Amino acid sequence: MNSTLRLFAAILVSAGLTLPTTAQIAGSARLGQDLGSVTVYIRSERGDPLSSVAPQIKLRSMTYDAPVPNFPQSSGDGWVFSGVGAGDTYEVEVRVDGYDTAHETVTLPPGAGASASAIVFMKKTDDRLVFRPPTGQFVLAPRAEKEVQKGLKDLQSNKIDSAQKHFQKALGMAPGNPYVNYVMGMSYLLAKQLTPAGTYLEKSVSIDPRQAAALLALGTLRFEQENYPGAIQILTQAVQLDPSFWKAQWMLAGSYLYQKDFQRARDSAERALSSGKENVNQVQLLLGEALAGLGEREKALGAFQSFLNQYPKDPNAPKVRVWVQALEKPSDAAARPAPAGITPRTVATMWPGLVPSPSPTVEAPVRKNWAPQDIDAERPFVISGAACSLPTVLRAAEEKAVQLVSNLQKFTATEEYQSVEIKRNKQLETPDTRTYAYLVFINEPSRHVIQVHEVRNQGLSATDMPGRLAVFGAPALALAFHPVYSGDFTWKCEGLGEWKDQPAWILRFEQRADAPTSLLASFDTPSQEYALPLKGRAWISENGGQVMRLETDLTKPLALAGLQREHFEVDYRPVRFRTHKVTLWLPEDVDVYIQYQGHYLHHYHHYRDFKLFWTGASQTIDNPKEAAQPR
Repeated sequence: MNSTLRLFAAILVSAGLTLPTTAQIAGSARLGQDLGSVTVYIRSERGDPLSSVAPQIKLRSMTYDAPVPNFPQSSGDGWVFSGVGAGDTYEVEVRVDGYDTAHETVTLPPGAGASASAIVFMKKTDDRLVFRPPTGQFVLAPRAEKEVQKGLKDLQSNKIDSAQKHFQKALGMAPGNPYVNYVMGMSYLLAKQLTPAGTYLEKSVSIDPRQAAALLALGTLRFEQENYPGAIQILTQAVQLDPSFWKAQWMLAGSYLYQKDFQRARDSAERALSSGKENVNQVQLLLGEALAGLGEREKALGAFQSFLNQYPKDPNAPKVRVWVQALEKPSDAAARPAPAGITPRTVATMWPGLVPSPSPTVEAPVRKNWAPQDIDAERPFVISGAACSLPTVLRAAEEKAVQLVSNLQKFTATEEYQSVEIKRNKQLETPDTRTYAYLVFINEPSRHVIQVHEVRNQGLSATDMPGRLAVFGAPALALAFHPVYSGDFTWKCEGLGEWKDQPAWILRFEQRADAPTSLLASFDTPSQEYALPLKGRAWISENGGQVMRLETDLTKPLALAGLQREHFEVDYRPVRFRTHKVTLWLPEDVDVYIQYQGHYLHHYHHYRDFKLFWTGASQTIDNPKEAAQPR
């Protein structure tokens, strides 16, 4: 027996393989731990697959601070790590030539055969760091040029200290060379060490004031120092040297925007866009802000939407979505709170991209843009090639819906409610904003009936609500996955996407043509109740089955009642019930858009301060720590 084992080991070694040690195995899974797999999908900023590149992917256990010793295998559009310890959280690191190193976190659920996905969006490396040898009287000697090239390679790998050592050697050989001073200044600028950066960049420009790249770097420095007049002065020189230098035009637009010179900001942004170079569409963000400042509302919305379509994962995207929502509301409407942690100076602005703009006072929107598009107008981002098992996803969502109905007796919350109408003359009425004590009862009197009752301010009737129509029913929409209702719809899995940086299966559903319309949603008039035929799209967490977002539309107008359109958008958040060790996902933000008898209505609901009631127990939920949003 022993000789056989030794012989087997010798064969492995002779084949160039290494037997795993105890330490290596511990890096992947504990003894007896169930094993699963992690799939990594790599995409550009626009969401396109990076199929022509060879990525370097590493997986590291955050629980044990140890690397996973195996290597990923290509599988369709993804890279799969197999034999990974289940029930742990891992950090994914991706390196691709020409792109910044990216990191993502993924949690693998417990249980043998568990799987999880990580979607990693790569950002192109700043091409300002590409080495361009100087010409004329400033040509570098070979040794100095070699040190610069080594330094630039380190700089692209974010090894700033090492890069500066190489640049310092080059400076020792060529102290008066403007390019060496430029790259040294860039190293400090990228490290946000503005004072030493200024020393080298000012010297570079003073030696040779006709280098557009150095002028751009110095303009960037002044922008970061909030010296906008100084940035405009130096950047104007850069664009005079090279009018097609779109990055300088981009930075100039940002500087003008901070000075509230919206006209020049718009002109510079449009010149940057006209260059047509790759990634220039990010300038749409600055152009939108300039247009908003000029009061050109529709053009501003178009620019912002173009930016979001091109860069849905940009760090500024959440803030831009808030701006879009603000532009779609009257200027005196109650503003929603900005996402936590996003302020004008907390997002890096090495290139301007997130600049605070005023809340524009603009004219009412034209009627065609009064509401979001129908769910079938455009498809959301999905990972092509990610295998989706529709029965598995539906079963997980069904379990959560059944759990909600069978366990939860009722919940209360504080509701912030706003109603606004776009009148026939296209003017916006003054929004009516109220705050209610909100109560929901969920009852299942029989196997085939679920009752959801909503109460606002005990005793308040629908006729007491502000606006032309009262909106109820948001908590019931997620019950489309409950067995009582799910059979009334056809279901399709559109693929693996994301919601708030979490992988999510995207399901589309629609009222079956051969089934009676369910009462999941209805439209009530004084004389009749109409069941509404719905179609919708839901974002279901990849592991867990929670409904994180839901959008619905009518499959066709309800002509008899004069209801042309009813569009729901519901965002859910987890509310943890500690006593019963369960987390329920309940509505947090609800937008409803209704086109009814020539009227255009928008209702907004925000829920906070949840209190859950279980049979014989209740618990107040703190907001927001006990129910933190997923990262």
